[in-house]
Amino acid sequence: MKFLIIIPAHNEESNILPCLESLKNQSFQDFVCVVVNDGSTDKSAQIVEQLNDSRITLIKQVNSGVSEARNNGVKTAKGKFVAFLDADDWWAKEFLEEMRILIENYSDAKIFSSS
Repeated sequence: MKFLIIIPAHNEESNILPCLESLKNQSFQDFVCVVVNDGSTDKSAQIVEQLNDSRITLIKQVNSGVSEARNNGVKTAKGKFVAFLDADDWWAKEFLEEMRILIENYSDAKIFSSS
């Protein structure tokens, strides 16, 4: 089971690293991540590029808004399941593992969430 994580980012220089660290520290590691740099004028893109993690790729686009950034990220889908993470948020270490368990236990469902 592979997750595609999509992170739209517009001028998130101070937030993107903690966000990506929370992703890299997940207990469930079968994921790829696409950060969509939505026309940032700060160092958001450079921070992502410096991570040097083959699971994390960067897409650059002119500022088009969060919805367009998410849609462009989805177009790169390499995972069966898509998850959205905002650049100013982070996930608890067990988040993806909890999603995996929900998917396995409720295989007929199409949308999964937790709080």
